[in-house]
Amino acid sequence: MTQQAINEDWIGREQDSKLNDLRARYESLSPRERKVLKLASAGLLNKQIGGEMKLSEVTVQIHRRLLMHKLGARSLPDLVRMAGVLGVSPRGTKH
Repeated sequence: MTQQAINEDWIGREQDSKLNDLRARYESLSPRERKVLKLASAGLLNKQIGGEMKLSEVTVQIHRRLLMHKLGARSLPDLVRMAGVLGVSPRGTKH
């Protein structure tokens, strides 16, 4: 094997490991946290998510904070990127 092939294999394994870790963290989310993730990644505000899910805005904020902690997201763009990697599609949600 050439050094380039070894490096490419190592990078591929590292990416697979990160994806598997992210999937495991996603699996730790409650069904409500998953729904909040889907709606937040669609660009809805906490108030809109609350209306969609029949929850108070404060409850949505709590779920959002918990899911961001569980996923290791530092910001909303980070969360949206993770949702994209996971294939969490905002399609099928009412806006």
